[in-house]
Amino acid sequence: MSTLVYANSSLVTREQLQHFPPPASTATWKPIAHYDLIQAIDRQLAVRDIRIVKEQFAVQREGLRLFGVLELEVAGPEPSSEFGFAMGVRTANDRSEALSIVAGAKVFVCDNLTLSGDLIAFQRKHTVGFDLNADISRAIDRYQSYLQVFHRQLGDLMYRPLDDTEAKVRIFEAFAAEILPIRFFPAVAQTYFKPEPRMTDVAPRTYWGLHNAFTRAIHQMAPAPAFQATTRLGKFFGLTAQPQPGA
Repeated sequence: MSTLVYANSSLVTREQLQHFPPPASTATWKPIAHYDLIQAIDRQLAVRDIRIVKEQFAVQREGLRLFGVLELEVAGPEPSSEFGFAMGVRTANDRSEALSIVAGAKVFVCDNLTLSGDLIAFQRKHTVGFDLNADISRAIDRYQSYLQVFHRQLGDLMYRPLDDTEAKVRIFEAFAAEILPIRFFPAVAQTYFKPEPRMTDVAPRTYWGLHNAFTRAIHQMAPAPAFQATTRLGKFFGLTAQPQPGA
C-alpha cells in the first residue's frame, strides 16, 4: 500500500510537479513552486551527504496542495531492520497551510509513515521574507540534528512492553483526544488485538506495535488530515523534541 494513495488526491512524479506553477505573488504573500521547493530540499540534503532513495508526492486542489514523503539514506545512526529515516513535507499555495518539514521514519514491512510530534525542522508561511535556499538550509540543519533523538525514541517504543489493559487505555485516550476520527476505533482495536499473520509490525505487544496499528488506519485518510493525525500521533507516543510524560 502506497503511503500517499488517498481519496481526492493524485500521485505525481517530481518532474510532473513542474506542471503546477504557483499563483501570482502579492505584496505580503510569496507562494513557492512545488518543484523548486523539492529541488531545494534535495540540494541541501545532498551537501550533508543525505541521499533520497525513494520519493512520493501527492497533490490536491488542482495542484495547489502538496504532500511528500522522502525516504532517506543517512550516515551516522546505526541502521534499523525495522525502519528507515524519512522526511514529511507539506505545503499549500492556496494559503491554507504553512510549509512544514517533519522528521519521520518509514516502517519497512508495511510502508507506513511515522512522523515526529514536533514540526521541529520547519514551519513557515509563504511570506515575502521567505528565502528558499537559506531557509531550507536551516531547516535541514535542524532535521539532521534531531535524527539521533528520533532514532532513540523509535527504539524505545520498539522495546517498551505494553499489556492489553494499558493498550486499551491508550487506544481510548487517543480517540478521546480526537487524534483519529472515531470511525477508525474498530479498525485500530481489531488490527492490534487480532492482527493478521502478515501484520508483523503490529504483532509485538509493545508501544511500537500499537503505534503501527494506528498508522495502518491513517492510511485510509486524505493527505491533509492524515499528515496532521500522524504528527499528533507522534506526540501522543512521545516522538517529540521533549518526550511527553507517560508516553
